[in-house]
Amino acid sequence: MLRHSADLRTLAYLGLMVAVFAVLWVFGFDSDGTLDAGLCAPLLTLLCLLAVADAVISHNHNHVPIFRSRWANLLVGCVISFFYGFPSFCWIPTHNQNHHALNNRPGDYSITTRPRRRVGLVGALLYPTVTSLTQARLIGPFLGRCRRRNRALFRRALVEYAVFYGVMIALFVVDWRKALLFAVLPQQVSMFFIQHFNYLQHIETDSYSEFAHSRNFTGWFLNLCLFNNGYHTVHHRKPGLHWSLTPRAHAEVADKIPRRLLVGNLATFWLRRFVTDPLLGRAPRHMTLPAALSPDTLRVTGHGTAKLERAYRLRGLAPASRPAKVDLAKSPT
Repeated sequence: MLRHSADLRTLAYLGLMVAVFAVLWVFGFDSDGTLDAGLCAPLLTLLCLLAVADAVISHNHNHVPIFRSRWANLLVGCVISFFYGFPSFCWIPTHNQNHHALNNRPGDYSITTRPRRRVGLVGALLYPTVTSLTQARLIGPFLGRCRRRNRALFRRALVEYAVFYGVMIALFVVDWRKALLFAVLPQQVSMFFIQHFNYLQHIETDSYSEFAHSRNFTGWFLNLCLFNNGYHTVHHRKPGLHWSLTPRAHAEVADKIPRRLLVGNLATFWLRRFVTDPLLGRAPRHMTLPAALSPDTLRVTGHGTAKLERAYRLRGLAPASRPAKVDLAKSPT
């Protein structure tokens, strides 16, 4: 029933999540109602880490479903949704249809120039919440289109909504403290880090470039744990490529990707970009292009390209290529 045998690892992750959650729910609090810190500290940490992986699984499942059977995919989608913190079908309008179509260009609801044009720690920490709220605007209209044109997908959405919120309400009724600690906390960690990861992959890149539109994290450990999610350039080039095949596809184009966008260690990149460089007063050499629908980008649509590039140079910034002109009449809002 599996489309790719590599998804045995995916199912192992999901099985481990269910097992850890069950142990925490049953044994996380003593009979007198006190938290068993010795048990919860390691297992809850593990569950939060697995929940981050679950966000990647949710993303992968909507690009390439795990099973050949629609009913099996629906069942696993409900499990994925619980640990992700939101019905998994929502990736379709917000990510598959919007982000992949525009790839950090104007109209992308997950564009990394929101909430702050300047890249920094404040923007990095605010981005997951702001972009999640912004992308939520796409879900209602998408459901309306599915109800009229794709009844099977509409039914999937209804089932995922009903199961997710039904289970969450039931957990809160049974024990609200366990629900908050063992369900909501891992879900929030899951959603925060997957959006934060997208921010890191697209800041200070050139959205109009064929090979400089994404940052790639190539460390073996991260890609082992997160299903090769670090290979982002090839994912945008071939969104329907199964995650197990992306390392080979990345190797075929790695020499065309700017070296600054090939990062071996995510942790050291994060510390350097958001901690040490700001403390030492080091300005970034590149700027994210484009600036959504900012005044700078509006000027680029006319005759202001040279002026904008001079402004970049004066600030010590080096855009990788000239932004393409934007037709505002056709640009999504």
